[in-house]
Amino acid sequence: MLRKLFYLAIILAVCFAFYRQILVKAQGYVDQHAQEPWAPKVQLYIGKAYSFIRSYSQAETTFLQLQKKYPKSPYAAKAQYMIASIYEKKEDYGRAKAEYEKFRKNYPTDEYARKVEDKLRILGLFQETPKSKSQ
Repeated sequence: MLRKLFYLAIILAVCFAFYRQILVKAQGYVDQHAQEPWAPKVQLYIGKAYSFIRSYSQAETTFLQLQKKYPKSPYAAKAQYMIASIYEKKEDYGRAKAEYEKFRKNYPTDEYARKVEDKLRILGLFQETPKSKSQ
């Protein structure tokens, strides 16, 4: 049984390495075809894939590139949301709150706007300091 788990771990490690290589190649392809109408959407999915494998710094870089290259794209708003959610996953609630507020300011009518308001309310609860018992 232990040997099977060992082999499974090796297979998963190899697959993980190939997954990263595929994402790098996909990013290169998007960069070469940056003017295509599908490019911002693919860029978003590359960032989501990095986030899925918990490569948060690469995911953030990918989302920031999307926002810089395609600021008028509807995917720029989703990239901003994903950046905020990365900080939330990393439990950096102060930075998550700042990124959600940036979303609220820049994309007030986006489909994620209500979700962002809920996230900000929840994050506000995390940042409140408890009152001392002597008061």
